[in-house]
Amino acid sequence: MPPPAASSALRFVLVDDTATFRELLKEALQRRFQPKELRDFGNGKEALASCLSAPPDLLIADLYLRDMDGRDIVRELRRHKHETKVVVLTAHPEAQLPAELVSLGVAGFVDKNSPLEQIDRAVQCVLEGGMFFSANVPPPIPTLAAEPNLPRLGADALSEREQEVVRLVARGLVSKEVAAQLGLSTRTVEKHRARILAKLGLHDVPTLVRWCLRNGLG
Repeated sequence: MPPPAASSALRFVLVDDTATFRELLKEALQRRFQPKELRDFGNGKEALASCLSAPPDLLIADLYLRDMDGRDIVRELRRHKHETKVVVLTAHPEAQLPAELVSLGVAGFVDKNSPLEQIDRAVQCVLEGGMFFSANVPPPIPTLAAEPNLPRLGADALSEREQEVVRLVARGLVSKEVAAQLGLSTRTVEKHRARILAKLGLHDVPTLVRWCLRNGLG
């Protein structure tokens, strides 16, 4: 199977402190996605410094590193306004993690005990603008009503068709999957997505998902 379109122009950063796993995953990512650059690190501080000096398009990070928490890497990236897409890995999934990670703007979360193909699927989905969470750890609905960064507009700000589209996007479907379910063209779905984000004043899918959950559209 050829690599996804345009992935060969992207830069990846991989951080995992288990050397054998990191090498296996690095080889799989290079073979599948053929990124322009793939920097890999065995500790979080070096990975964070690299991400801040040259922000990657995609960060794949172990959640529990020996020298720091993977969430802190994501927080620093967001504090510096970097829009790097993030996939988080962990060997110790917990029920509350997906909701917590969504609030940080993470778009993918995978149990490291899953086959490497599961990580492959997560990366592809995230690169295509979707969200992917391990089926073994379904995200609970977080408490979002008081989150100040979300628009105050309610679901009625969207048309009936836009609500249909946004519900599917919130479930992690990419545009071509939404199109297939609604009998639309992918181009039409992309236009709906752009219009929805513009109406709500949002810029990324994780924030849109949080808005959907708050407004009962998840």
